[in-house]
Amino acid sequence: MRSQKLETSLRLLTLQLESWKKLHDLVTYGLDKEKPIISSEQERQFTETRANLLQETEYIFRQLNILDGLSGKAMNVLQRTVSVRGLRDLTGEDVRRLEMEWNAVFTKLGTIQGQLKARRKQLAGQTVIAYYLGRLFRWPAIAA
Repeated sequence: MRSQKLETSLRLLTLQLESWKKLHDLVTYGLDKEKPIISSEQERQFTETRANLLQETEYIFRQLNILDGLSGKAMNVLQRTVSVRGLRDLTGEDVRRLEMEWNAVFTKLGTIQGQLKARRKQLAGQTVIAYYLGRLFRWPAIAA
């Protein structure tokens, strides 16, 4: 059996995680002062990735019912990362805070993705009848 809602949540979450990975790659490059000058193409990719996250994060977090727990951390990361070039001006404390908040968001999203995949696997092994019978017998009895 398949759940359309579950599949949609997994697709949204996978896209969100990919955007967070891209942001991390660009932030890591920007923080490395040994790397060559940042190109306009890198800045464009960074701005595009950041814009996608700004537009989609609240919607996806609300769909997954994790808005309260992660929204603040995600917005902190996105507010601190204005441009790849600007990352080189962050203090050591700001960099540590940025890394901790990015990691908290990424870890939580990865954990939720794992839970959804486990649920998908569980549903795949069920028949439609078994699914509905399980739901029927799990519901508490209503007193008349």
